[in-house]
Amino acid sequence: MNNKNYLKHFVLVGPSGKQSGRKDQHNIALQLAAIELTQKGNGGGIISGLLPRTSKNIKILNTLIAKGYEARAVKKRFTFRSEVRDATKSDSLIAQLAVLYQQERGKNKRAMAAPMRDFSAWVCNQLLDPGQNTIKRLVGEAHPELPNMVKPDWWKKQLNQRVKK
Repeated sequence: MNNKNYLKHFVLVGPSGKQSGRKDQHNIALQLAAIELTQKGNGGGIISGLLPRTSKNIKILNTLIAKGYEARAVKKRFTFRSEVRDATKSDSLIAQLAVLYQQERGKNKRAMAAPMRDFSAWVCNQLLDPGQNTIKRLVGEAHPELPNMVKPDWWKKQLNQRVKK
């Protein structure tokens, strides 16, 4: 059986028992778990690195604790879509695609500072090309289903989320 089906991660759970919809819920859940461990006397070491450092974060956490929010360890779901999405996060894949993009576009200023929109549209055009090309081979090596993702908006979203982290 695949061991990754048993991995757990922390989520922020509200008083109603539902997972929080906050964008930063994962980080807050880790900080709440670290506070709980510290209060139980199991803190220190690596756990102390997860504690909130700024007064703003401490204030947010105190407010959430007062409202009844807590951190829970839940099984991490692995889906086919998440595996395909994670394949786009490979530094080597993005670097190789960027080099090929720049080689094809030339050394002009527009190619050097290309917006994500242009880059993702270029990747999709290469993937839609009926013949076999280097882009299809590189993307296929990252994940076998990745060459089927031919919507520029999907690629743009993946690349933008990569930049945010």
